Amino acid sequence: MWRNIMANSLLVGLSVAFLWHFSNMWRYGQYLVGEPNIFIRSLETAGLVVILAFGVSKYVSDLR
Repeated sequence: MWRNIMANSLLVGLSVAFLWHFSNMWRYGQYLVGEPNIFIRSLETAGLVVILAFGVSKYVSDLR
């Protein structure tokens, strides 16, 4: 159980960290590494949001 909670916490933490970088790319147009193609940037952002939602849902289900 604790192993799952730790893994889910890591998953959520990594998603939040990557989404921070992507949010800066959306706000300022670039952040250390910029993605000029809006379609690719949208796919990457959507993928990270899906991973974050998956991690949060797994974390909540493991806490129950």
